[in-house]
Amino acid sequence: FSVYNILVFFLIMFGATMLSKVVSFFASDPQWRNHDEKKDTSFHIGSWILLIRISIIVLGLFLAFAAVGIPVQQITLIIGALGVGIGFGLQTLVNNLVSGLIIAFEKPVNVDDMIEIGGQSGKVKSIGFRSSVIATADGADLIMPNGDLLNSHVINWTLGGMKKRVHLRVEVQYGTDLEQVKTLLLDSMVLDDQILKNPEPVIQFGEVSAQFVALEIYFWVRTIKDSGQVKSNLIAVINKIFQENDIHLAVPTQDIYLKNP
Repeated sequence: FSVYNILVFFLIMFGATMLSKVVSFFASDPQWRNHDEKKDTSFHIGSWILLIRISIIVLGLFLAFAAVGIPVQQITLIIGALGVGIGFGLQTLVNNLVSGLIIAFEKPVNVDDMIEIGGQSGKVKSIGFRSSVIATADGADLIMPNGDLLNSHVINWTLGGMKKRVHLRVEVQYGTDLEQVKTLLLDSMVLDDQILKNPEPVIQFGEVSAQFVALEIYFWVRTIKDSGQVKSNLIAVINKIFQENDIHLAVPTQDIYLKNP
Protein backbone atom coordinates (compact mmCIF):
# COMPACT_ATOMS: atom_id res chain seq x y z
CA PHE A 1 0.00 0.00 0.00
CA SER A 2 1.02 3.60 -0.58
CA VAL A 3 -0.39 6.94 0.41
CA TYR A 4 -1.56 7.43 -3.17
CA ASN A 5 -3.44 4.09 -3.25
CA ILE A 6 -5.11 4.77 0.08
CA LEU A 7 -6.09 8.25 -1.12
CA VAL A 8 -7.57 6.80 -4.34
CA PHE A 9 -9.49 4.21 -2.28
CA PHE A 10 -11.13 6.80 -0.07
CA LEU A 11 -11.80 9.14 -2.99
CA ILE A 12 -13.66 6.40 -4.89
CA MET A 13 -15.68 5.46 -1.81
CA PHE A 14 -16.45 9.12 -1.14
CA GLY A 15 -17.55 9.61 -4.74
CA ALA A 16 -19.79 6.52 -4.63
CA THR A 17 -21.36 7.69 -1.37
CA MET A 18 -22.01 11.18 -2.70
CA LEU A 19 -23.43 9.78 -5.93
CA SER A 20 -25.88 7.62 -3.99
CA LYS A 21 -26.97 10.64 -1.95
CA VAL A 22 -27.43 12.74 -5.10
CA VAL A 23 -29.59 10.02 -6.68
CA SER A 24 -31.70 9.82 -3.52
CA PHE A 25 -32.07 13.62 -3.37
CA PHE A 26 -33.23 14.06 -6.95
CA ALA A 27 -35.65 11.14 -6.65
CA SER A 28 -37.25 12.32 -3.39
CA ASP A 29 -37.34 16.09 -4.05
CA PRO A 30 -40.91 17.03 -5.09
CA GLN A 31 -39.70 19.73 -7.48
CA TRP A 32 -38.29 17.06 -9.78
CA ARG A 33 -41.69 15.42 -10.18
CA ASN A 34 -44.38 16.75 -12.48
CA HIS A 35 -47.87 17.70 -11.37
CA ASP A 36 -49.45 14.39 -12.33
CA GLU A 37 -46.83 12.38 -10.48
CA LYS A 38 -47.57 14.26 -7.27
CA LYS A 39 -51.21 13.24 -7.45
CA ASP A 40 -50.58 9.66 -8.54
CA THR A 41 -50.41 7.60 -5.36
CA SER A 42 -49.04 4.66 -7.35
CA PHE A 43 -45.87 6.62 -8.11
CA HIS A 44 -43.58 4.84 -5.65
CA ILE A 45 -39.82 4.66 -6.25
CA GLY A 46 -38.51 4.68 -2.69
CA SER A 47 -37.53 1.01 -2.49
CA TRP A 48 -35.99 1.12 -5.99
CA ILE A 49 -33.89 4.09 -4.95
CA LEU A 50 -32.63 2.07 -1.98
CA LEU A 51 -31.57 -0.75 -4.34
CA ILE A 52 -29.85 1.73 -6.66
CA ARG A 53 -27.99 3.31 -3.74
CA ILE A 54 -26.85 -0.10 -2.49
CA SER A 55 -25.68 -1.04 -6.01
CA ILE A 56 -23.69 2.20 -6.31
CA ILE A 57 -22.01 1.65 -2.93
CA VAL A 58 -21.15 -2.00 -3.71
CA LEU A 59 -19.82 -1.10 -7.18
CA GLY A 60 -17.77 1.72 -5.69
CA LEU A 61 -16.35 -0.67 -3.10
CA PHE A 62 -15.18 -3.15 -5.73
CA LEU A 63 -13.74 -0.34 -7.88
CA ALA A 64 -11.89 1.01 -4.85
CA PHE A 65 -10.39 -2.43 -4.12
CA ALA A 66 -9.43 -2.81 -7.77
CA ALA A 67 -7.82 0.65 -7.82
CA VAL A 68 -5.47 -0.20 -4.95
CA GLY A 69 -4.62 -3.56 -6.50
CA ILE A 70 -6.28 -5.91 -4.01
CA PRO A 71 -7.13 -9.23 -5.72
CA VAL A 72 -10.48 -10.92 -5.38
CA GLN A 73 -9.05 -13.57 -3.07
CA GLN A 74 -8.01 -10.90 -0.59
CA ILE A 75 -11.48 -9.35 -0.76
CA THR A 76 -12.87 -12.76 0.22
CA LEU A 77 -10.58 -12.80 3.25
CA ILE A 78 -11.72 -9.31 4.22
CA ILE A 79 -15.37 -10.34 3.96
CA GLY A 80 -14.60 -13.37 6.12
CA ALA A 81 -12.98 -11.15 8.73
CA LEU A 82 -16.01 -8.89 8.68
CA GLY A 83 -18.17 -11.97 9.21
CA VAL A 84 -16.32 -12.70 12.44
CA GLY A 85 -16.94 -9.15 13.62
CA ILE A 86 -20.58 -9.44 12.64
CA GLY A 87 -20.89 -12.61 14.70
CA PHE A 88 -19.56 -10.84 17.79
CA GLY A 89 -21.20 -7.45 17.85
CA LEU A 90 -22.92 -6.33 14.67
CA GLN A 91 -25.96 -8.61 14.61
CA THR A 92 -28.40 -5.73 15.05
CA LEU A 93 -26.76 -3.63 12.34
CA VAL A 94 -26.71 -6.50 9.86
CA ASN A 95 -30.31 -7.38 10.73
CA ASN A 96 -31.38 -3.82 9.89
CA LEU A 97 -29.37 -3.84 6.64
CA VAL A 98 -30.81 -7.18 5.52
CA SER A 99 -34.31 -6.05 6.55
CA GLY A 100 -33.83 -2.95 4.38
CA LEU A 101 -33.02 -5.19 1.41
CA ILE A 102 -36.09 -7.34 2.08
CA ILE A 103 -38.27 -4.22 2.25
CA ALA A 104 -36.76 -3.01 -1.02
CA PHE A 105 -37.50 -6.28 -2.84
CA GLU A 106 -40.82 -7.34 -1.29
CA LYS A 107 -42.19 -3.77 -0.89
CA PRO A 108 -44.51 -4.29 2.10
CA VAL A 109 -44.19 -0.53 2.56
CA ASN A 110 -42.99 2.17 0.23
CA VAL A 111 -42.27 5.89 0.30
CA ASP A 112 -45.46 8.00 0.66
CA ASP A 113 -47.46 5.02 1.98
CA MET A 114 -49.90 5.67 4.83
CA ILE A 115 -49.25 3.00 7.45
CA GLU A 116 -50.28 2.18 10.99
CA ILE A 117 -47.83 0.50 13.32
CA GLY A 118 -48.12 -0.04 17.04
CA GLY A 119 -51.40 1.90 17.15
CA GLN A 120 -49.74 4.97 15.62
CA SER A 121 -50.38 6.08 12.05
CA GLY A 122 -48.07 8.03 9.77
CA LYS A 123 -46.63 8.49 6.29
CA VAL A 124 -43.38 6.86 5.16
CA LYS A 125 -40.94 9.63 4.25
CA SER A 126 -37.85 7.59 3.40
CA ILE A 127 -36.41 4.07 3.50
CA GLY A 128 -32.68 4.02 4.26
CA PHE A 129 -29.96 1.42 4.68
CA ARG A 130 -30.43 1.00 8.42
CA SER A 131 -33.67 2.76 9.31
CA SER A 132 -36.80 4.32 7.87
CA VAL A 133 -38.42 7.68 8.66
CA ILE A 134 -42.17 7.85 9.30
CA ALA A 135 -43.95 11.21 9.62
CA THR A 136 -46.61 10.84 12.32
CA ALA A 137 -49.95 12.62 12.44
CA ASP A 138 -48.64 14.76 15.32
CA GLY A 139 -45.95 16.30 13.09
CA ALA A 140 -43.02 14.31 14.47
CA ASP A 141 -40.62 12.10 12.50
CA LEU A 142 -40.39 8.55 13.84
CA ILE A 143 -37.05 6.91 13.01
CA MET A 144 -37.59 3.16 13.08
CA PRO A 145 -34.92 0.51 12.44
CA ASN A 146 -35.73 -1.59 9.40
CA GLY A 147 -35.61 -4.75 11.49
CA ASP A 148 -38.34 -3.48 13.82
CA LEU A 149 -40.40 -2.24 10.87
CA LEU A 150 -40.21 -5.60 9.11
CA ASN A 151 -41.00 -7.62 12.24
CA SER A 152 -43.95 -5.46 13.36
CA HIS A 153 -47.60 -5.86 12.44
CA VAL A 154 -47.95 -3.07 9.89
CA ILE A 155 -51.26 -1.91 8.42
CA ASN A 156 -50.70 -0.38 4.99
CA TRP A 157 -53.68 1.80 4.09
CA THR A 158 -52.21 2.80 0.72
CA LEU A 159 -52.17 -0.79 -0.55
CA GLY A 160 -55.89 -0.98 0.23
CA GLY A 161 -56.67 2.12 -1.82
CA MET A 162 -56.73 4.54 1.17
CA LYS A 163 -60.41 3.77 1.85
CA LYS A 164 -61.45 3.19 5.44
CA ARG A 165 -64.57 1.87 7.12
CA VAL A 166 -65.67 3.97 10.08
CA HIS A 167 -67.75 2.64 12.97
CA LEU A 168 -70.06 4.71 15.17
CA ARG A 169 -72.24 3.39 18.02
CA VAL A 170 -75.42 5.18 19.09
CA GLU A 171 -77.61 4.11 22.04
CA VAL A 172 -81.25 5.25 22.04
CA GLN A 173 -83.89 4.77 24.71
CA TYR A 174 -85.80 1.52 24.81
CA GLY A 175 -89.15 1.92 23.06
CA THR A 176 -87.82 4.24 20.32
CA ASP A 177 -89.11 3.66 16.78
CA LEU A 178 -86.00 1.94 15.43
CA GLU A 179 -87.08 1.90 11.79
CA GLN A 180 -87.65 5.66 11.89
CA VAL A 181 -84.19 6.21 13.39
CA LYS A 182 -82.60 3.93 10.80
CA THR A 183 -84.32 5.70 7.91
CA LEU A 184 -83.39 9.16 9.16
CA LEU A 185 -79.74 8.21 9.63
CA LEU A 186 -79.42 6.52 6.23
CA ASP A 187 -81.01 9.51 4.48
CA SER A 188 -78.59 11.89 6.19
CA MET A 189 -75.57 9.78 5.17
CA VAL A 190 -76.73 9.61 1.56
CA LEU A 191 -76.70 13.41 1.43
CA ASP A 192 -73.10 13.55 2.67
CA ASP A 193 -70.72 13.63 -0.32
CA GLN A 194 -67.76 12.54 1.82
CA ILE A 195 -69.43 9.21 2.65
CA LEU A 196 -69.08 6.65 -0.12
CA LYS A 197 -72.21 5.26 -1.74
CA ASN A 198 -70.45 2.06 -2.74
CA PRO A 199 -70.02 0.25 -0.40
CA GLU A 200 -73.20 1.75 0.98
CA PRO A 201 -73.66 2.69 4.65
CA VAL A 202 -75.04 -0.01 6.93
CA ILE A 203 -76.96 0.32 10.21
CA GLN A 204 -77.41 -2.72 12.41
CA PHE A 205 -79.12 -3.20 15.77
CA GLY A 206 -76.28 -4.47 17.89
CA GLU A 207 -77.64 -4.78 21.44
CA VAL A 208 -80.86 -4.41 23.38
CA SER A 209 -81.40 -4.01 27.11
CA ALA A 210 -84.02 -2.68 29.51
CA GLN A 211 -82.57 0.81 29.14
CA PHE A 212 -81.32 1.18 25.56
CA VAL A 213 -81.04 -0.22 22.07
CA ALA A 214 -77.63 0.07 20.43
CA LEU A 215 -77.31 1.02 16.77
CA GLU A 216 -74.05 0.10 15.02
CA ILE A 217 -73.36 2.50 12.12
CA TYR A 218 -70.81 1.53 9.46
CA PHE A 219 -69.78 3.70 6.51
CA TRP A 220 -66.81 4.17 4.20
CA VAL A 221 -64.74 7.28 3.48
CA ARG A 222 -62.46 7.89 0.51
CA THR A 223 -59.25 8.48 2.44
CA ILE A 224 -58.17 7.62 5.96
CA LYS A 225 -57.18 11.21 6.69
CA ASP A 226 -60.82 12.32 6.27
CA SER A 227 -62.28 9.69 8.60
CA GLY A 228 -62.03 11.74 11.78
CA GLN A 229 -63.65 14.85 10.31
CA VAL A 230 -66.42 12.91 8.55
CA LYS A 231 -67.24 11.08 11.78
CA SER A 232 -67.33 14.38 13.66
CA ASN A 233 -69.68 15.90 11.09
CA LEU A 234 -71.97 12.87 11.24
CA ILE A 235 -72.21 13.10 15.04
CA ALA A 236 -73.33 16.73 14.71
CA VAL A 237 -75.93 15.72 12.10
CA ILE A 238 -77.23 12.90 14.32
CA ASN A 239 -77.58 15.28 17.24
CA LYS A 240 -79.60 17.70 15.09
CA ILE A 241 -81.85 14.94 13.72
CA PHE A 242 -82.58 13.59 17.19
CA GLN A 243 -83.53 17.06 18.45
CA GLU A 244 -85.85 17.73 15.51
CA ASN A 245 -87.62 14.35 15.77
CA ASP A 246 -87.78 14.11 19.58
CA ILE A 247 -85.49 11.06 19.72
CA HIS A 248 -83.65 10.65 22.99
CA LEU A 249 -80.32 9.02 23.67
CA ALA A 250 -80.26 6.43 26.42
CA VAL A 251 -79.35 7.71 29.87
CA PRO A 252 -78.15 5.23 32.51
CA THR A 253 -80.91 4.85 35.11
CA GLN A 254 -81.47 2.63 38.11
CA ASP A 255 -84.77 1.77 39.77
CA ILE A 256 -84.81 1.33 43.54
CA TYR A 257 -87.63 -0.56 45.23
CA LEU A 258 -88.18 -0.06 48.97
CA LYS A 259 -89.71 -2.78 51.09
CA ASN A 260 -91.93 -1.56 53.93
CA PRO A 261 -91.01 2.13 53.59
